[in-house]
Amino acid sequence: MKYVKSYEVMEEPNHMGTAVIRFSEMMEVLSSAPRNGGHTLTDTVFIMQVPHDYSDGDYVRDLENKRLQYGLPEHAVGLMTAAEVKYVFSATDSEYDGCEAFVACTAGVTNAVCAGEPLTDWEAKSARSAEIYRMLISGTINTVIVSPIPLTDAGKINLLMPAIEGKAMGMHDCGYRETGTTSDAVVIVSPVNGDKKPFAGTGTPLGIAVARGIRKTLKECLRKRGEHPEGTDTSTMLKNEGVTTDHIWECAEALGMNDDLKDMFYETLENMGADPDICSVVMGALFCAHQAEKDAVYGMYEGDFPLNLVDGSMASFLASRISEDRGRDRVTDLMSIAPLNDTQLAEHIQLLVYGLVAGVVGYITGYTDE
Repeated sequence: MKYVKSYEVMEEPNHMGTAVIRFSEMMEVLSSAPRNGGHTLTDTVFIMQVPHDYSDGDYVRDLENKRLQYGLPEHAVGLMTAAEVKYVFSATDSEYDGCEAFVACTAGVTNAVCAGEPLTDWEAKSARSAEIYRMLISGTINTVIVSPIPLTDAGKINLLMPAIEGKAMGMHDCGYRETGTTSDAVVIVSPVNGDKKPFAGTGTPLGIAVARGIRKTLKECLRKRGEHPEGTDTSTMLKNEGVTTDHIWECAEALGMNDDLKDMFYETLENMGADPDICSVVMGALFCAHQAEKDAVYGMYEGDFPLNLVDGSMASFLASRISEDRGRDRVTDLMSIAPLNDTQLAEHIQLLVYGLVAGVVGYITGYTDE
């Protein structure tokens, strides 16, 4: 792209690095950068890597020292990330309908969150982040976007829409439910001179090019890092739907399990619940149910629910994956006894529990019969 003169990563000791992007002329910038953020003019943007446990540092001083280290201009815009810059920095020229945009990205998603949801399990997230850091992988998504089109202030803000939505879609492309991290930053760069356009949304050639570029570079960053969403086993998925150990054991007792078999039951439940085939059945059923609750299952009328989730067929299939006919027969027994009818669990969740428990009990009784 003609406005991008060069970009390079300065390698530093201890696996550190700084990415420097230089433009061919002074450019207008709107950004959330910690150094020279807001509106400014510059021909340089840099992304400085910081240690993973960086929290009490003087970021203004540290960014200034980094600028001085590489002799960058005083007006340079500076960002920070704990991601391993020399490994994950990605850049691309993205073109759509004759409009070419430049996008550069550093990304790490160990502190990923869903926008609008409160921060939970932060200790677990921090522990995972520390473990990944030992493999030289860390977090934050920084995005630098260069528009070939001069933009008004409204146009720059408008371009934030495809930028942010493109980032969320990039997360989705990689299998994440989360929309970003707690410390993301974005830089919008555009020419100073020319007819400034007030629109650059998701339906414009520029917006499409930018969104595609962000999706591409974000995925490339995460591919380089080898990071992907953490899966959850069957018990955890059901727990997230409100299923407790009391619910599960109540169903097991209804099928004749007693305290002598309790340890064997839970051990078998853990093993079966971690099986990829079992996880995929439960995951698929829950996803379908969530879509049905949003009236988003194709061909169904508003308020309808897929019959196979509430007529026992999915529960029978789940049980059969664990213990074949023995499991299917015990699903019928549980549906007749209905031990979870008085709970607050949705019907399709009750049936998934019946299928899981019936399969495990069928497996145990078949094993003990032998």
